[in-house]
Amino acid sequence: MRKLTDEEKAEILGLKKQIKAIKDKRKGIDYKELVYPENGTDYWCICGKVWACTWDDKTIDENRYNAGNYYATEEEADLEYEWRELNTRILNTIAILNKEENWVADFNNGEAKWYLSYSEDNGNIENGCCYSKRSHEKNKYFSHNVCIKLLTLTIYTQEQFKFWLTKEK
Repeated sequence: MRKLTDEEKAEILGLKKQIKAIKDKRKGIDYKELVYPENGTDYWCICGKVWACTWDDKTIDENRYNAGNYYATEEEADLEYEWRELNTRILNTIAILNKEENWVADFNNGEAKWYLSYSEDNGNIENGCCYSKRSHEKNKYFSHNVCIKLLTLTIYTQEQFKFWLTKEK
């Protein structure tokens, strides 16, 4: 495993600081109770940017609501947009770190491979390191442990990780 460059370390530190800042902002928001909107209700959605909308019983309104793209306040929508943007940067950083020279997990070279897996025994998402043995066919392998650390800071829930790792709901 190659060492991270100073630029990569700075990028990762910046991402971690942004994650903390957004989580702190989320603690300070007074989230409105989500109720099914009536005609004429103002709301916000995300479509490339945050948009102000008015509910008028159209299919698009209902689709946004059902997809979780309905925010009762502009502050909630802005924070969600910021969080999604940050998660995209995290996933791009992971892809760049993992891509080096078209990296694939080679179990014959004795180098560390970092993995993320779903444990059917206890239902937890687990991670670790192995050198020469594939511990489970469905594990996702990475070239750097920092990829695992960043990935676990993303918006993914336990159920989303389970689906990504096993393709089972």
